[in-house]
Amino acid sequence: MKTSFSLASLGALATGLLMMATSPTSVQAAGFFESLETHNNFIIAHGWGPERWGCSFTRTQVHQESGGTKITIGKDSELKPFSCGELISRQTNLGYGRYSIDMIASNVVGQVTSFFLIANEVSEIDVELTGLNNKVGWMNVWHDHKQNPVSIALPFDASKDWHNYAFDWHPNYIVWYIDGQVVLNRSDITTARPQEATYKLAINSWAQVQPEPNIDWAGKFTYPNDGRIPEARFRNMKYSP
Repeated sequence: MKTSFSLASLGALATGLLMMATSPTSVQAAGFFESLETHNNFIIAHGWGPERWGCSFTRTQVHQESGGTKITIGKDSELKPFSCGELISRQTNLGYGRYSIDMIASNVVGQVTSFFLIANEVSEIDVELTGLNNKVGWMNVWHDHKQNPVSIALPFDASKDWHNYAFDWHPNYIVWYIDGQVVLNRSDITTARPQEATYKLAINSWAQVQPEPNIDWAGKFTYPNDGRIPEARFRNMKYSP
């Protein structure tokens, strides 16, 4: 999901989501809550990943636990140097409202922890955390194949504990929150209306091995040689129309 320097999909990821998409409808979904302790209501991505990434999505990297979901970086890919993971909600007819999740980011340089709403290469709203700097969060909105990321200074280390990340999507603006506090408000970027595009809600964690052309926002991933397994954690996904 990258072309210049941020957030959660592109290329093959968007292609995979397009294959799973259903036709847009005017009937907006009701709200939902997912603890992420089970994956019954999710698609576990497998066998693709954007070309520039150093990993492909592999089922073995997505782990359900009593406290939520853990996504790790491994070496199980037959396509890329590393394997990574993604969960895509099966909920359809997503529309305007608040989307939120609790996350613990990886502290391994080059690993990205992501929560995003995507509509098939048309629009995307993202929250991403990177192991290069655990005191910065990236808030982004894509439209018409262009991204518009903003870095937000965090008053904590995102790899140390659970924190809540959210965004309110409205017809004419988007507001991002961290632990309930507004951190960014944007009305300058257009998003496709939910009546015109099929949106999917997803989480993933992946490895960057090639530098981005404009900024070293995530760093180059190298598998740790100290015995650590690179991981990111997620729980309490929520949508409120």
